[in-house]
Amino acid sequence: MKPSFAAAALLACAALAGTAHAQTAANYPTKPIRLVVPYAAGGGVDAIARQLGKKMGEALGQSVTVDNRPGAGAIIGLDAVAKAPPDGYTVLFTAGSSINLNPHVYKKLPYDPSKDLQPVAQAGNTPLLLLVSATNPSKTLAEFVAAAKAKPGTASFGSYGNGTTGHLLGAAFGKAANIDLLHVPFKGAAPALTDLIGGNVSSVVADLGSARGLIQGGKVRPLAQTGAKRDPALPNVPTFAEAGQPSLTAMTGWLGVFVPAKTPKDLTDKLAGTISKVLQTAELKASMAELGYTATGLSGAKFEELVRTDTDHWGKVVKDMGGITLD
Repeated sequence: MKPSFAAAALLACAALAGTAHAQTAANYPTKPIRLVVPYAAGGGVDAIARQLGKKMGEALGQSVTVDNRPGAGAIIGLDAVAKAPPDGYTVLFTAGSSINLNPHVYKKLPYDPSKDLQPVAQAGNTPLLLLVSATNPSKTLAEFVAAAKAKPGTASFGSYGNGTTGHLLGAAFGKAANIDLLHVPFKGAAPALTDLIGGNVSSVVADLGSARGLIQGGKVRPLAQTGAKRDPALPNVPTFAEAGQPSLTAMTGWLGVFVPAKTPKDLTDKLAGTISKVLQTAELKASMAELGYTATGLSGAKFEELVRTDTDHWGKVVKDMGGITLD
């Protein structure tokens, strides 16, 4: 009798566990969600994460708490999510560069983003800009290129650091335009733009959110923007393709949501559907636009394909530069 009783008890426990799992999947979430942001509080990415988290919480009926894990080029935050339980309660909100660029520029990562993180949804997209100061005589990209060729070795571009998207876009532009551009790395877009206004660098590559206020204030002038079409916030600024540099079209910046690999698909799908829905609210679209991003909500196979394509593209850019290695 005892063996039979024990076997029955095990079967009952298994059935209960299966029922509990099914209920968790069907009723997800049943507890607060942790939204890991691998950047410091107070920045543009953090601001969007908090707004998105608030809307997600309202839609899901559970609070979504932002957990800032800055440092090491976003590696600390991504590693925390990659090693978290795949139960849908640890979610990553990050810039695309941490996913598709870091593997190509860092010597070693403690995780493999292609294997340890599952794409959920793209939150927004932003163009990268080549900017000059308002006093620069170049009014177009062609004029900037002509000036750089007229005085070889005098043109430069600032970016928000070695191995960043700004660095790579500037280097790729110099190569495509066949001009000698000295790279000057800064610790962020703000000091780079300050030196641009001060005349210490010829140009700066920055995202729209970082440069928007200075553009509106007439302090800096964007000569071209990445992306397949002009951003609504910059209708008079040509794309690089329109300005004669089509190879730079795809080098945009984006924000995305990821979960640990092996997170159940039904939970991932529910997250993706919720995110896509709240990103279409007028309030969130407007607040993201103020920070330089166009809300998207791309999810599923299309977002996974974007991640793969971007990772391959940035890898080719790094390879064409002769490689970049960061510790």
